[in-house]
Amino acid sequence: MTRALTRKTPWKRFLQRSGTRTALVLLGTVVALSLAAPALPIPLPSDMNAAAASHSPELNWQQANSISLKELESSHPFAASIRRSLFGSRELAGLLGTDDLGRDLLSRVLWGGRVSLLVGLIASLVSALVGVSWGVVAGYRGGRLDQFMMRLVDIGYSIPFLFVVILLIAVLRNDELASHMRSAGLNRISVLYLVIGGISWLTMARIVRGQVLSIRKAPYVAAAQALGARGTRIVRCHILPNLWGIIVVYLTLTVPRVMLFEAFLSFLGLGVEPPGVSWGILASEGLESLTVLGVSWWMVVFPGLALAITLGTLNSLGDALRDALDPRLSR
Repeated sequence: MTRALTRKTPWKRFLQRSGTRTALVLLGTVVALSLAAPALPIPLPSDMNAAAASHSPELNWQQANSISLKELESSHPFAASIRRSLFGSRELAGLLGTDDLGRDLLSRVLWGGRVSLLVGLIASLVSALVGVSWGVVAGYRGGRLDQFMMRLVDIGYSIPFLFVVILLIAVLRNDELASHMRSAGLNRISVLYLVIGGISWLTMARIVRGQVLSIRKAPYVAAAQALGARGTRIVRCHILPNLWGIIVVYLTLTVPRVMLFEAFLSFLGLGVEPPGVSWGILASEGLESLTVLGVSWWMVVFPGLALAITLGTLNSLGDALRDALDPRLSR
């Protein structure tokens, strides 16, 4: 009696990986709280209270600032209506402590997460789109085109991109150029997304190109070519399905790397500008709080914990996705 081969879907294989569910819960919690920040009963990240400066974590319900509520209603009307219907005009302040200006750290961590996560996602998607396209074309076409495209990648590696980013951001601080950008619907953060994504695709292109060089010699690709299949169909049906695993894995590794790069730029004062907030800005403020006069440990621990949880879960999920999307493990 023969036993039928059972095939597990990639989703089932993904969930069966040890630690995957925990990583999903942790990452989902961080993302959900960051996205829901405008609807939560917490102060705005820019609200200052000199009387509560540098307070350690405590539970404190207080009356919300009416000006801040109006500002929230103008910028996030739907979230503000949810907040009013659920929590009224009261808010939770100081749960994770406050900084030296009396700003609520919980609010700044959650609102900063919105910026850092968005930078990581958009810049990584831009990197993946450019890198995969470049690597597939170079690897599949081969010959002189491959050599030319990879020499451009080598030149790209020789460019000190940190200085390029610093130069671009410094240029974007020009008032006249900033006004032209605003008229085109762009702001400094949007350009930061594109710039970081545009300089992060080189390694993706090289990895994808190496995989394509290996896959295009496979027997099933040769059979498809012998049957007269077009190159676009071969790439779509035979090459890309065998690349998804490595693409997703590297993408999950690119997101934390981009987030760390954004944090580094914000730490240097070249990324998100106040009154905006990101995890990089919070890391810079936490470092400044470590003085001989006192240590505001909560300003270091909680932003660092949020960043560590996000980066750790992304790396764990990347390993699980690699195994789930590997066609050789489909049976």
